[in-house]
Amino acid sequence: MKHIKLFFIALFFSCSLNNVTVAGPKTWNEAMNYASIQQKQFCDLTDNYTEELAKAILGRNEIKQNKIKKQRQEDLDGLLPKGIFKDWIVKTVSIKQINDQKNKSVDGDASVVFELLCGTQIGSGQFNIDGELKWGATIKYNSRQYRETSKLSNGEFAIISGTFQKINDFAPGKKETFYASRPLTNKDLEEIQNSRYGNGDELFLAYIKYIASAN
Repeated sequence: MKHIKLFFIALFFSCSLNNVTVAGPKTWNEAMNYASIQQKQFCDLTDNYTEELAKAILGRNEIKQNKIKKQRQEDLDGLLPKGIFKDWIVKTVSIKQINDQKNKSVDGDASVVFELLCGTQIGSGQFNIDGELKWGATIKYNSRQYRETSKLSNGEFAIISGTFQKINDFAPGKKETFYASRPLTNKDLEEIQNSRYGNGDELFLAYIKYIASAN
């Protein structure tokens, strides 16, 4: 499968030659046509995970719940070697500039959140580690990714590549090797049953190394 970036570049030049202006995807129905095999498989794993987890929670079996969570992480490790993903098409959910005078390392950085076609979100986040709030996977101020992010608007589609952040990167010394994420709650699982997209509460931290508007 050709990379999504090459597709949009070829489409741009083709339309330019014919003096035709073509916009990028406006809905998920349109955007799904450009999703890579890796991205679709990630969402297939997510859909299966939420279904199995909901059953385990309904059965009030914590051992089964933890087993399902562990299996998902192992499946993700197999799908995403070293956490790397490439040319995923996503919908922009949130773009904010961090104002944190106490933490100069992230002050001024961009905090971004993008949504996948299965509703799972990836990007920056703030997590409570041993009682202390810490930012993860922010986009550095005035970096190339920062400048490209400044061109996006909420609801627009973008193409991104990057790396999922692991717990050990975020909180050294932890035994877990799972990817850092804000997990689904019981309420999220109930809402998923009524909506295919946009549970909006599962967030994976991910370093964004490439970003471009799909419009």
